[in-house]
Amino acid sequence: MNAAEAIVKILEEEDVKYIFGHPGEQILPFYAALNDCKIEHILMRHEQGAIHGADGYARCSGEFGVCIATAGPGALNFTMGLAVAYKDSVPMLVITGDNLTTSDSVDRFQDIDIESIFKPITFKSFYPVDGKSAVLNIKEAIEILKNEPKGPIHINLPKDVLLDENIGDFMDNEDVYSPNFDYSQLNNAINEMKIAKKPLIIIGAGIFWGKAIGDFKKFVETNNIPFVHTYHAKSVIKDSNLDLGLVGTRGTKMANYAFNNADLIIVLGSRLSERTIDTGGNFLVNEKECPDFKVSETKIIHVNIDENILSGDINIPGDVGFVLKELNSLNKIVNSNYSSWLEEIHIYDEEYIIDGLDSETIPIKPQVAIKIILEYFKDNIIVNDAGSHTTWVNLLSEDYSREKLIFSGAMAPMGYGLPAACGASVGIAKTQEFGGKIVLINGDGGFQMNIQELATIASYNLPILIVVLNNSQLGVIRQWEELYCDDLRYAVDLENPDFVKLANSYGIDGETVNSKEELKLVIDNLELDKPYLIEVLVDEENIPFPNGEDS
Repeated sequence: MNAAEAIVKILEEEDVKYIFGHPGEQILPFYAALNDCKIEHILMRHEQGAIHGADGYARCSGEFGVCIATAGPGALNFTMGLAVAYKDSVPMLVITGDNLTTSDSVDRFQDIDIESIFKPITFKSFYPVDGKSAVLNIKEAIEILKNEPKGPIHINLPKDVLLDENIGDFMDNEDVYSPNFDYSQLNNAINEMKIAKKPLIIIGAGIFWGKAIGDFKKFVETNNIPFVHTYHAKSVIKDSNLDLGLVGTRGTKMANYAFNNADLIIVLGSRLSERTIDTGGNFLVNEKECPDFKVSETKIIHVNIDENILSGDINIPGDVGFVLKELNSLNKIVNSNYSSWLEEIHIYDEEYIIDGLDSETIPIKPQVAIKIILEYFKDNIIVNDAGSHTTWVNLLSEDYSREKLIFSGAMAPMGYGLPAACGASVGIAKTQEFGGKIVLINGDGGFQMNIQELATIASYNLPILIVVLNNSQLGVIRQWEELYCDDLRYAVDLENPDFVKLANSYGIDGETVNSKEELKLVIDNLELDKPYLIEVLVDEENIPFPNGEDS
């Protein structure tokens, strides 16, 4: 047995069900091993599609995704997806092939210094030089992803390493990794919770990756502590008066008021990123600026498995799920029911008004179309690409309690949505969870950046509803140009193909609509067991900027 076969066997033992990839010369020994195993390979049509597919799978399934590419161009095509997963802390095992190991300095075909390129966008990379180290490295990578799902782990596998049969007892269960967690500050954190008069919890995607939603719900309901969420932690607890909504740049008035006036902020599984702490703009309740955590009287307790992002007064580098279990073991921690604090917050329980939702224009306004889609598919997973529609989806989704909204928050590349929807569909729709259908909302510009993955959808008959909002322009860029470049309108108008005919060419049915009635009629007659594309012709419409400015 060679290293490639051993690695595939290890992945099988870890219950990896899918690998998203695209074959190439230097990674062929791995593909030969995949050919005779129970893991299903999902053939994407581009390496960027493969890594976004693994990303979407991970976000929906709660397990780490796996993707694979060959050397040189294949590996380089992973860079965008790596950056997305790194910035959003999505756990993935990223495998690349490489040329033969060599001690000489010959500039070989498709050689590239992938180590230097990947270093800033991976949490750890392995570069084994023989089969035995490759096996040990893959086992360590898996243990990191299972215990510290901080983001993408990369392993580079030269062709001769994959073929190496000197691998030792590769199924030896000796420990190859132990997480370096430190809970020594937990008692100090509990003491701060006991004396707080106005506590607030911020939750991020770590609640999801730590499989801690149930423990979190028990903790906040037992202690009656209000909480806010980041973009990636919507609707952790449905229909709760303790949920104040999104905090930060586009946060609710309640959430941002609570953030600015809390005496204790408990951050669970989230970064304190610029978008989280920026509570200014048209959602600002008073003139108070964002707290400077170094000088503010507000105490910060920060819990995260990634110690590099901790920025609190009390930092706990550890698993959010473990911390919550420890807190719950104490039953009620606090000495108050915080009724006056909650009353103070709920004074600012005001709905953010989105203009134009009652419009009857033809073509339809994008926010009207998105509102209809969210109403019809409130129980389905929504995958969102990058563009002006992203803002409408995030603003409107606050009104529809939903368990999953998948999109790239920190990097936000156009072209993420279609392949990520493939991964989400593979991981969820085949089990008929969340209504069995993935709904992709895409703009016409971003849709064309990875449009080749329509072939993947057709090949695997993935039941994805693809909604393309077509305004024949790069809407956000057009808006910024007009606002800041003296009404400039340059290189933003698109000459689009017929998206329905294009879908038909892949064997995917579709229809074009331009009104509320047409959109509702098509949705009413949808079959949920196969892919379908709806092209929605939409009006030119400016998104609301967070600071209230408009062009």
